[in-house]
Amino acid sequence: MEIQGKLLQILDPVTGESSNGQWKRQDFIIETISQYPKKICFTINNDKTQISNIQIGEIITVAFNIDSREYKDRWMTNFRAWRVTPGANGQSTPLEIAGTVIRALPKREGTGAKGPWTVQEFVIELQEAYAPKVCFSVWNDRINAATLENGKTVTVSVDIDSREGKNGGWFASVQAYKAVSGIATNNVQMPTNTTYGVDASVGTTTTTTVAPDPISADQMKNNDPSEELPF
Repeated sequence: MEIQGKLLQILDPVTGESSNGQWKRQDFIIETISQYPKKICFTINNDKTQISNIQIGEIITVAFNIDSREYKDRWMTNFRAWRVTPGANGQSTPLEIAGTVIRALPKREGTGAKGPWTVQEFVIELQEAYAPKVCFSVWNDRINAATLENGKTVTVSVDIDSREGKNGGWFASVQAYKAVSGIATNNVQMPTNTTYGVDASVGTTTTTTVAPDPISADQMKNNDPSEELPF
């Protein structure tokens, strides 16, 4: 997947240690180039690609993966950047994910400033080498729930964005607006390797398999329940 935008901010790196050794993550924020710009927070793991040599305000193209993990009965999502290049490299393509539905979470509902709303989250396991999972939401029954039944293989068109939580950190949002049964022929596939390691300066990919980082303090902030309500 690729998306283009203006680099708004590079956040301070966060480090820690797990059973796999030391880890480092650094987040950066872009604003998309569109009629209705969105802010998106991306994560770089263990210095696998360079961002420090890009100036704030510069237009960049970010190649990334989406992955979600369950933590204390809630799903937390990261947009993991594996290549960052200066400039707008062609037109952005629709974001699509394809895989097997493995979970349908209970529907939630409420009333906001714009009236009643409903939302239901689904989890699919992608058809990739290390089978990442992605949790996405469907608002106000925009997609027929029968299309997203457990065990079905689907291709889902999604929008992504991020917003800063009340307790700090950034909340990642994946919202689906279309789903078709099976693997669509125009599906935009993620890379099939198991690494995020791409050197943006020379465009070469490493071959080191990357283990997921543990849940960090910043990610726990991202799980702020107050961010569930609609805009």
